[in-house]
Amino acid sequence: MTTYEMIEQIGVEKGIEKGIEKGIEKGIEQNKVDIILKGHQKGASIEFLADITGLSPERVKEIISQNTGL
Repeated sequence: MTTYEMIEQIGVEKGIEKGIEKGIEKGIEQNKVDIILKGHQKGASIEFLADITGLSPERVKEIISQNTGL
């Protein structure tokens, strides 16, 4: 394998790792959205939902507003 091919392979591997990391982050964020929406439907407070998801109350309100039309 040439030096160029080795460098190219490293770049591909790093790109794959970065893609996996972004996919995991997106999945975690989607899980938080799901928790917020289900909790909101069940009557959970904004403060409680913020606490269990680690998001700010403002972000929780924003997610609810964007997904429920409120």
